[in-house]
Amino acid sequence: MERRELTQEEIIRVQKAIQVKEITSAEILMEIYDHYVSHLEKESAANFDQELFELEKKFTYSYCHALQAKLLKATKKDIHKTQWAIVKSYFTWPRFIGTLSVLILLTYFWNNLEGKERGLVTALPMGILGVVFIAIWFQSHQKVKKIKKAIGQKSVIHSSYFSNITLQFVLVLGLFNMFIHIPKILGFEGEAYFDGIYFIVMSFILCLFYLTYCLSLIETWKIKSKSALI
Repeated sequence: MERRELTQEEIIRVQKAIQVKEITSAEILMEIYDHYVSHLEKESAANFDQELFELEKKFTYSYCHALQAKLLKATKKDIHKTQWAIVKSYFTWPRFIGTLSVLILLTYFWNNLEGKERGLVTALPMGILGVVFIAIWFQSHQKVKKIKKAIGQKSVIHSSYFSNITLQFVLVLGLFNMFIHIPKILGFEGEAYFDGIYFIVMSFILCLFYLTYCLSLIETWKIKSKSALI
């Protein structure tokens, strides 16, 4: 049977059937909507009610949310795998030359800083990371907005990839807050603390970690944005 174009009334019924499932993943929402429409387009108008009923029996609320949870887990693994591959590439030829150069320059620069200046410089990659996060959010929002308009979805949805990036950002921000507040809680303050070996080493390691994470996130975004909703 040739495909037919669904009527506006049929499309609205499909949209309402999917909306009650309260799906928040844009990827899953788009996949289920496309599946519903492509399946119903193969059927005659007389069979629409029965076929929609059959689809509803398969794509239950719990089944859709299980798909959503599975995708969230898969995208998390995908992002981590991509970022780790990028980080490892920093130590392969010829990129290792650039990595070594940055490490030498950062070490030299760090040795010429004094006290609280190291803490301020450590915050710089966090500031850059914040800008990158906002840029990813904006691009993801624009892509998801088009899907919401096409599907007629009114509730809040977002990319599963962006959800995982948000979680990463929160964890990294939490680590930075721990670096700031834990020494204060333990009573380590004053110029002696900022000039101590603990602060010098920890601030250097954190700065290096944030810089590496920021660069790997930018490269991951560049790769994944070609096919994902980020």
